Amino acid sequence: MNMTRLSTRSRRGSSARRRTPSAAFLTLGGITTALLLGVTGCTATAHPVQTNIPGDTLSPAPTPSPTGNSADTATVSVPPDNPYYELLIQGTQPPVGYGTTVNGCVVAPRASCPSADLSKSMLRGALFEYADLTGARLDGATIALANFSYASLAGADLSDTTLTGVSLNEAYAPKLSLAGSVLRLGSIANSDLTGANLQRLNANFGAIIGSDLSGADLANANLSDSDINGVNLTGANLSNVNLANADLTGSTLTGANLHGAVYCNTLMPNGHVKNPKKGLCPGQATSPSDPSAKPIPLPASNVFYPAINALINGKQLVSGSKIGGCAIQAYTQCRAAKLAQEDLQGAFLAYSSLQNADLSGAKFFVGSMAFARAEGVDMSGIQLGGTAAVNANMAGAKLDDSKLSLAVFTGADLRNSTFTHADARIGSFAGADARGAKFTGADLSEARGGRSGVLQRDRFRLACGSASGRLLMRG
Repeated sequence: MNMTRLSTRSRRGSSARRRTPSAAFLTLGGITTALLLGVTGCTATAHPVQTNIPGDTLSPAPTPSPTGNSADTATVSVPPDNPYYELLIQGTQPPVGYGTTVNGCVVAPRASCPSADLSKSMLRGALFEYADLTGARLDGATIALANFSYASLAGADLSDTTLTGVSLNEAYAPKLSLAGSVLRLGSIANSDLTGANLQRLNANFGAIIGSDLSGADLANANLSDSDINGVNLTGANLSNVNLANADLTGSTLTGANLHGAVYCNTLMPNGHVKNPKKGLCPGQATSPSDPSAKPIPLPASNVFYPAINALINGKQLVSGSKIGGCAIQAYTQCRAAKLAQEDLQGAFLAYSSLQNADLSGAKFFVGSMAFARAEGVDMSGIQLGGTAAVNANMAGAKLDDSKLSLAVFTGADLRNSTFTHADARIGSFAGADARGAKFTGADLSEARGGRSGVLQRDRFRLACGSASGRLLMRG
């Protein structure tokens, strides 16, 4: 058992036994309304775009994939108890307008709103990447499909708030308050939440990866069905916390208060399953908040379809399964592994070593390779919908003809990678290093840009001849 203090930048630990769908929810903070850029040569012009239209059937994304099949009329019925259901409902509601001023705060990336009072405000679809919200009040606000990646939320108040499909990745948020809040399909990756107040937080089906929660107060929190991997919980208060079916692989619990914690099929940091049980654990069974809620038919033309269809109709890969000699689990060592054309749905490969591995043509839906070492990996033709590659090192990777809709590359190293004819609609490249990467013929509509190269955030730069198509910048 590795109980040494883990930094938020480099962690290694024991492996996991199974995968819950929660790791895939690292991706959901990236689904928001934004600006569409029409690119001609090496210039860009911005136009507003409506990504979701109210109605009984969710409408397709505005830009068809260059590799999509418009004749495909298949649909999947999303039931009210599906984890994605509320996300889809929120997607049909009007967002806050880009650049809208809310109580003196301009809702946009890099906004400077320290101590702003945004309590009870409508912030659906808010883009607050790199924003300064130090000490701000957001308690009771409507926050869905919003992005706070790289934001400063130190001392901010998000208590008693429901956050649906919200990204808190790479956030600087010591002393943040999420007391009594619901983090539904949200993600916290590589963030600083030291000393945060997370009492009674309901993060069921959540993902907290590679973050520092040392000294945080999580008393009476619900972390059931969640992936809590590589997290520093040194000295944290976890009294009466629900850890049913939670995965604590690679996390540090030194000095943590676990009095009264609920264990059921809980994977501990040392790889031991605490209180194994067949069937559902306490806190796992969920029901729709509205008994009259009806299933949502989702057409195959919708950008959400591949990930949601996989979650409903696909088969999750059991963690620890061996494919081509590679153990499919967190922290696995599978350099140069032969995984071409394999079904890896739900595979949790966080912190794994996949350098020069062959995953070409694989089906890797709703999984995770966050913080993985994957330099030179061949992912050409891969289906990566709904999978997170947060802070992964994928320098020199090949992703030509891949389907990456809803994939999250936040903070990833994508230098000199190739994305020729890739479908990366509504993908997240926030903070990614894409210097030297090639996106020739790729569909990046509604994808958020990175910090350098083709997807530069502050200044849109397009190297002539290196990329074409429609690119979207958010900030």
